[in-house]
Amino acid sequence: MPDKEIKDKQAEVTKPALKPERKPQLSQTEADKPRHKLGLVEILMFLLLAGVVFIFIFGMQQQKRDKELELAMQQKIVELKPAFMEIAANAKQYKANDPFGAWPLALDELNMDPAKLKTEEYTFDWSESGSVVMTTTEQFGKEGVKISYDVEGDSYTVEDPNASSRPQIKESWFNQ
Repeated sequence: MPDKEIKDKQAEVTKPALKPERKPQLSQTEADKPRHKLGLVEILMFLLLAGVVFIFIFGMQQQKRDKELELAMQQKIVELKPAFMEIAANAKQYKANDPFGAWPLALDELNMDPAKLKTEEYTFDWSESGSVVMTTTEQFGKEGVKISYDVEGDSYTVEDPNASSRPQIKESWFNQ
C-alpha cells in the first residue's frame, strides 16, 4: 500500500493551490473618480456667454431708466406749453395796444403773475427780438437748457449746452 500512498501524495502535490477568493471591487467613490477638467476654451466660452448676458441685462435696465427720464422730461415740457402760449398772447396784446407797435422790453410789462414766470425749475425771460426764452435749472432735470418760442414765427428752438447728456429735450415735443 505504500505505493498507493505515494501516488496519493504525488496527486496532492500536483494539484494547484487554491487561490484566495477575490472580493468584488466596489464602485469608485466620488473622490476617487477622475474629474473632467475645464479647458481654456470652455472657460473662455463661459466668460463670453456671461459677458453677453450681463451686457444685455444691464443695457436694457439703463435703457429703461433713460426712457423713464425722457418721458418725465417730455411731460414737463408739455405742461409748460400753455405758459408759453399765455406769455405770447399777452405779448401780442401788448404790441397791438402799444402806440409804436413795439414788443415789451421785459416780461414785467405784461402784468403777469411773477410766480408763473420764475420757479425753482425754470425762469422765463423776454428777448428784444420777440421771443419768450425759458431757461431750466437743475431741479427741472437738466440745467442750462434754453427753450425759445418765437412769437411771430410760432416756432420753438432748443439750445442745450450739454446735448450729449441725458435726458435730451426734443423740439418735436412742442409740435404735438
